Amino acid sequence: MPYPAVAPVPAGLDETEWAAAIAAIRGYCGWHVGPEHTETVVLDGPGAGILILPTQRVVAVASVKNAGATVRDPEWSASGMIRGGWTTKFRGVEVTMTHGFETFPAELVAIAKSLVGAAGRGGVSQVTKGAHSVRWESAVGPEQLASMDRYRLVALP
Repeated sequence: MPYPAVAPVPAGLDETEWAAAIAAIRGYCGWHVGPEHTETVVLDGPGAGILILPTQRVVAVASVKNAGATVRDPEWSASGMIRGGWTTKFRGVEVTMTHGFETFPAELVAIAKSLVGAAGRGGVSQVTKGAHSVRWESAVGPEQLASMDRYRLVALP
C-alpha cells in the first residue's frame, strides 16, 4: 500500500520530480513521516521486553500479534515502543498502527522544494582525473541534513 500524498504538488513544480523528492526524504528518514497513516508492519521478534516500531510518532495501535497470538491491551508509547515478552522469530510480530505526523513537516516540504529546484542545476563540484571520479554538488546542505536527521529512524545494532 503506497504512502499517502504529502500535499498537492506546489504550483510550478514538476509532479514526477516532486514525488521523487518526497520519496528521497522518506527513504532517508526510514519511514513515511507524514501525514498520519494506518498500516500493518511485520517485524522480527526482538526476544526482549521492548519492541521498537519503525516510526517516531504512534497515534494508535489497533492490534498486535506476537508469534501468531493476539496481544491484549498492549502498552505502547507515542515514540514507537511496545512493552512485552517478544518472540525471537523472524517476522514473528505483526502490528497494525496509525502513525506519522498529522501533516508532512513544513521544514521537510521546504527541503523537497529545494531538491526539485536543484534537480535541473546539478553542478559538478570536483573532478578527479586519476580514477575518473566526479563529485556532484549536493542539493542538501548541512542545515537541511540536520532537519531531516530529526525525523530519521535510529538504526539499532
